[in-house]
Amino acid sequence: MPAVSLSLALLVFALSTADARAAATPAPHPPPHGKSRAATPAPITGTDARPLIVEAVTASSHVSFVGQMSSIRSGTSQALAVISKIEHRAPDETRRTYLAPRALYGQFVISRGAMSWDVDSDHKRVIVSENRAAVDPVAIVDDIALLDGNYRAVRTASDDVANRRTDVVDLVSRYTGERAMRLWIDVDTHIVLAKEAYHSDGSLAWRTRFDDIRYTDDIPEQVFTDSIPSGFATVKGRSYQQPRALPSTAPDAGFSPVTPKYLPDGFSLVGADVSTVNSVRNLHLIYSDGIRTLSLFENSTNRAIDFGAMQSHIVKFAGHDARYVHDGPTTLLAWRERRLAFALVGDLDLNELIAIAVSVVP
Repeated sequence: MPAVSLSLALLVFALSTADARAAATPAPHPPPHGKSRAATPAPITGTDARPLIVEAVTASSHVSFVGQMSSIRSGTSQALAVISKIEHRAPDETRRTYLAPRALYGQFVISRGAMSWDVDSDHKRVIVSENRAAVDPVAIVDDIALLDGNYRAVRTASDDVANRRTDVVDLVSRYTGERAMRLWIDVDTHIVLAKEAYHSDGSLAWRTRFDDIRYTDDIPEQVFTDSIPSGFATVKGRSYQQPRALPSTAPDAGFSPVTPKYLPDGFSLVGADVSTVNSVRNLHLIYSDGIRTLSLFENSTNRAIDFGAMQSHIVKFAGHDARYVHDGPTTLLAWRERRLAFALVGDLDLNELIAIAVSVVP
């Protein structure tokens, strides 16, 4: 779900007006300059649910099903709702067919492992991507070790979802004590039937929920075909790599990348990608704490960043004039340094993003 905000950031940062359809426990970092840690809230009480999370992560590899899923993402002033049919065949084939809104009706995405085929009927193209199955609605987390290092799993209740009995599990930050995500896990199959993620201010970021689900192995082979429809163009999408170290192992962006020396508690580099939009090569570095994501975009263009219709504001730090915009709880901060243009986007407050940006400045 975070891809909506990231796509917006990439669109702004690439200066494009073209169609843009859309481990080991990390060591704690010092707090940002001028910002003290908040007092730890009272802990959420319940039983240890780590075994349930482990079961949920592996459940889709041996359970097949067909269901209808509703997804809601909250924005600045309105919510975006999507309804889709989900067909999953164990161990790793999934098809999402959009039923609503009308603009998406009939379009579909097939994922197999880390590969995905996004069939865009309106533009008669198929976008082929490799993105650690990020489009897979069945996936729970990409990195269980990263999640476990930064969050406690706590079983807090029982509930019913799609006429199935579920265990309700909260994922609670080990640093702040705040709940970041809630899962509804099927008691019998351990498939996650509903998920909610929360912004750092506690508001709802997005929600997915099965309205109904049927467990079955009887799904036709042709449902998951990745053959390109006649008359459709094939477009190479993103192919996120998982670099062990930067900048030496970063994808070739045509310039020497710069990485921050400071990251918020628990965040680690999990991926990197280079894309070209309107002849501008953009390096996209992805950081995560297991639930939340933070993106750093870099390119070597000298063009001024165009925020479009979004109202930007000026902020000064370390002798730089930067600009930022808010999209609800999501913030985008842009500035120039070392003849490169940078943009940070994440569900973090402005002071936190500035602290990261300052750590890029020599």
